[in-house]
Amino acid sequence: ADAYPDKKISRSWSEVESGAACLRTPDAHIQFLHDTAVRSLIHLTAGDAVPGPYTYNRFWFRDACIMLNALLNTGLSGRCGKHLETFTERQTREGFFHSQDGEWDSNGQVLWLMNRYRLLSGKTLDQKWLSAMVKGGRWIANKRDLSTEDPKLRGLLPAGFSAEHFGPNDNYYWDDFWAIAGLYGAAETFSAHGMPKEELFARDTAFDMEKAVLSSIGIAAKELGSLAIPTSPNRRLDSGAIGVIVADYPLQLLPPGDARMLATADYLMDNCLQKGCFFQDMIHSGINIYMTLELAQVYLRSGDKRYRDLLRAAASLASPTGQWPEAIHPITGGGCMGDGQHGWAIAEWIMLIRNMFVMEEGEKLLLGKGVLPEWLKTREKISYGPTLTPFGSVEVLINNKSGQPTIKILARWYNKRPESIIADLPGFKPAHLLEPYYICTLEREEV
Repeated sequence: ADAYPDKKISRSWSEVESGAACLRTPDAHIQFLHDTAVRSLIHLTAGDAVPGPYTYNRFWFRDACIMLNALLNTGLSGRCGKHLETFTERQTREGFFHSQDGEWDSNGQVLWLMNRYRLLSGKTLDQKWLSAMVKGGRWIANKRDLSTEDPKLRGLLPAGFSAEHFGPNDNYYWDDFWAIAGLYGAAETFSAHGMPKEELFARDTAFDMEKAVLSSIGIAAKELGSLAIPTSPNRRLDSGAIGVIVADYPLQLLPPGDARMLATADYLMDNCLQKGCFFQDMIHSGINIYMTLELAQVYLRSGDKRYRDLLRAAASLASPTGQWPEAIHPITGGGCMGDGQHGWAIAEWIMLIRNMFVMEEGEKLLLGKGVLPEWLKTREKISYGPTLTPFGSVEVLINNKSGQPTIKILARWYNKRPESIIADLPGFKPAHLLEPYYICTLEREEV
């Protein structure tokens, strides 16, 4: 209330949750964790978007953007928009979205999220936001290191503390991938708002930076003798490599199943797990749930069943109140870093559940790709939504009462519709949902 004195304050849970996506699943524990995550996310965005209620009760652009993306995808676009309105006030004269010194991921994250907001809400952005995006994009262009002769570093962002959990100051690919995605997102926004000069500058900068990063990764691959990507061109493969999978999820800069992404994910799976979850052994030392769920997203997008094991392992480590700390002690199972109610973790839980039911892939919508097989065996109704997509609001309904599932969607489209809508439940042949009813019955795959 203090942060938004001119805004209407919700006085009941039914009011504040109105419009949020609902999950209906026969798995009581998954259901509980999802419902708790949505309410916790609302709690942590009551004023500033903060990643925790106690020691982390302060603003970081990084955590805020990831949390607000989950808020947006779950249907609470109005709440997300109120927070985005405050972002321009935190931008420096030079265009830097500043919350901490020495961290270079914020500009890319803000530009990416603003474009996501435009796409998922269906709204036109006002001039204040557009001006901030122009300044933010030029800050990235000016921040790139174009003076070095080192081919591994030329065109990348300078060394920084980055997302903190990768190690000491370095040239982290995490920062670069966010910057590239943010610039491409800004170019899309400028195009939609009739700003051709700004669009060309953002797109050309993104393309040039992407070329530099991929060249750097190629050099690093030769040096390491591996397709797996290190967290920076200056490092060997280690647990910090978790940072590069952002190129796959959530940014989708690379196609699903990209060999480099899968090699990186496989390295992490083979070397960095404790109790079935990702264990970070530097700075944020402990089992990390949000990184575990990001790893699961890479496998989900590629169609690899190992996302299920990561999902179940993360669920098993939740507290009795449905929360995860930032880092979990592998022996005690309790928290060993950060707050016990971590906003990034609950945001990634919401996003994984959402993408299990509705995933965007270019101009396509994929439905039910991550639904767990055991849910279908109960023959109970399963549903999720409405969730926001770049095409409009979508709710997925699965009825398997007869043992032959029928899947349908309830959709409210914006200006454009997806080129195709594909139902892809585990154990059944993929099928297209066609207008006007968007419903189909799936046939079991032959074993």
